[in-house]
Amino acid sequence: MRSIHTAAAVATAIFAATTVGGALAGGSSDGIEVLNLTAQTEQFAVIDVGTPGPVLGLGDQIISSDKVFRNGKAAGTDAVTCTVVKATAQTLTCNWVMTIALPEGLLTLQAMADGPTGPPSEPTKITFAVTGGTGRFRSAHGSADITDNPGGTEQIAVRLTR
Repeated sequence: MRSIHTAAAVATAIFAATTVGGALAGGSSDGIEVLNLTAQTEQFAVIDVGTPGPVLGLGDQIISSDKVFRNGKAAGTDAVTCTVVKATAQTLTCNWVMTIALPEGLLTLQAMADGPTGPPSEPTKITFAVTGGTGRFRSAHGSADITDNPGGTEQIAVRLTR
């Protein structure tokens, strides 16, 4: 049971994205707008769809919701789903889907990435594709780097190309 909780906490922390201020930088001459955010996990759950046990396996899911911050102030929420598509003793490969809700609209992100089966001992960076959005982000495309640091702090840097 401890392994499931550890993996869930790690996976939630790695990709949801979780705590220190951020900023919204305006567009630059190259047409890229950078949105710097952080998030704090509010809830997470592990859905064990395969053989019940302490280890995550193929098809299992990690679900989380987070409070999102910009410039150290609450700015929205996000929702993250990780579906395990490969599991070994050393790594989990997940298909990640993330939606960030901000006052300006929604941003949707997706990635497939390997991560540790336990808490990270060094910063782990995953690059997501920006797959769309609503409101001000309705024509959004680009990429987002999410860095998970030991101790549960993550930074989210979304680069929007117009």
